[in-house]
Amino acid sequence: MKKILFIALAVVFALSVGLIGCEGEGEGELPSEYIGSGQLDGEGIPVDFFTDLDVRVGFCYAFDYDTYWEDGIQEQGVQRGAPVTEGLLGFDPDTPMYSHCITLATEHLMDAWDGEVWDKGFKFTMLYNAGNIDRKVACEILAEQMSDINPKFQISILPVAWPTMLNKMWNTRDMPIFQIGWQPDYAHADNYLTAFMASYGTFSEWQAYGNPTLDAQIEAAFVDTNPTTQQEKYDALQEYYHDDAPGICLFQPFARRYFTEHITGFGYNPLESCYFGDPYSTTKSDNGDDIPFNNPDTFVQQTIGDCESLDPAWMYDNASLEQARYVYQTLIYYDGNHTDQFVPVLATDTGTWNASNHTLTFTIKEGIQFSTGNNLTPEDVEYSFERILCIDRPGGAQWLIYLPLLGVTGYDDTTFAAIDAAIEVDGQDVVFTLSGGDHWYTTGLFNQILSGGWSSIVEKDWCIGLGDWDGTETGVADVLHPTDAGDTKLYDQMNGTGGWKLNTWTHTSQLTYDPNPYYSGDPVPFDHIYYQIVEEWSDRKLALLAGDADIIYVPASRYNEMDEELGLNVFEDLPSLNIDALFFNMLIGGPQE
Repeated sequence: MKKILFIALAVVFALSVGLIGCEGEGEGELPSEYIGSGQLDGEGIPVDFFTDLDVRVGFCYAFDYDTYWEDGIQEQGVQRGAPVTEGLLGFDPDTPMYSHCITLATEHLMDAWDGEVWDKGFKFTMLYNAGNIDRKVACEILAEQMSDINPKFQISILPVAWPTMLNKMWNTRDMPIFQIGWQPDYAHADNYLTAFMASYGTFSEWQAYGNPTLDAQIEAAFVDTNPTTQQEKYDALQEYYHDDAPGICLFQPFARRYFTEHITGFGYNPLESCYFGDPYSTTKSDNGDDIPFNNPDTFVQQTIGDCESLDPAWMYDNASLEQARYVYQTLIYYDGNHTDQFVPVLATDTGTWNASNHTLTFTIKEGIQFSTGNNLTPEDVEYSFERILCIDRPGGAQWLIYLPLLGVTGYDDTTFAAIDAAIEVDGQDVVFTLSGGDHWYTTGLFNQILSGGWSSIVEKDWCIGLGDWDGTETGVADVLHPTDAGDTKLYDQMNGTGGWKLNTWTHTSQLTYDPNPYYSGDPVPFDHIYYQIVEEWSDRKLALLAGDADIIYVPASRYNEMDEELGLNVFEDLPSLNIDALFFNMLIGGPQE
């Protein structure tokens, strides 16, 4: 197996001009509070600590996968050697995987940084999102194993709130290692390899990993129409990930959901952002005596993470995207549990493709109203997509729309005129031109992108009335590249065509929703939805068993415990496409000015 030493170009450039806190003992302000002294002196780590291949491979061998499988997720998952999961086009079941091996971990760590790591040791802090017991276990396992290998290897562990964790990943980039899961935006190997390996990828950009050559290889695999050679390219990329070890791939989980016995109608789709499935098909009625039947017209979910934003142009985490499912609608959506079949929602059908001019046309339904009582128009649809492209938030989902439409990943690589031409209104129709390649449509992946919460339709005039983007090129400068979730006008406001409307958002506590009186669909099953943030596991469990919650987030490490309880509707072995991983930050603190 060929080992490929990879050092991100961003790291090389940053090191060539010098990094804050890394030019000498005591010089400059450190870009992270989690790296101790900022030096390889036994009291910290330098910002480029993980650019050494032996460090990364040593950590991969040090992790105890079997213990995590048994204790962390109670054997509810399958280890993966690379980020592509089973069930996707491009998955390679023969990708090599790391195993827990103290001997090999020691060999690599003794060689790391010319022996200095072994001789001097290191100290740094790992963070995990508070309430996520499985991720806490993963951090504890790695910290314990490193200390066992060499007592000079010291890793401390710290929980933080979910929005804080997200901000540290994409914005401050000050965590030495970050742990997060990936649910696909579209069900294809490309989505994973782009997010984990491309220079512009969601996670890889945050960890300063990727280069143009690798980007080209990912693109070549994606556009290859020969199934045999395409799979060969994907096999090679997955082996590359294993060998270069930019992170520790963990497990593809077997998902479960625990409802009270009073909840029925659960519909599962592996690309669905809403934890309890389709909110429109879920129903509640008195179905037994083991758990009290409370609040018959209200659905209560308790989970561990507050959302980051209520703005569809910002949303890219499931806690936020779930809120979109209650309030907003998209042109099309998944048909039940299918990931490759769709039903019209705000469009009259699932679109008309014209291969000769690379256009996909949707006719917009008439008589649909926003929660303001105003009618949906094709101009609202055009504005919604142009708005997310013109906001172009750092670390956001807009690349999913940029690539199919324009073949670029952000606003800085195109022009407003090109964006404006890519989405046009023609009478009651909205026409998308896929200049990024027909394969986005012919593979069905663009329809999956159109089904995501980032493709939610907002009301143009209402947004402009709030001081949001005015729809012109001149106005782009006022909204482009926001630096914080709270910088967008729709951060804490919602107005959609869906079944519910936002009532309150009490940060770190709960969001509440009431029916949208102008919703055009069938009556919604609940008069109220409560999305509650409860980080403590025992409190969530007690609420479920008391009938005060209808579903709770249950970490895999608590499955066996929950299986002993009565009065629950349990759905097991749900076909998840997700994967969790630990990511090594190659440039802790990110590029410094």
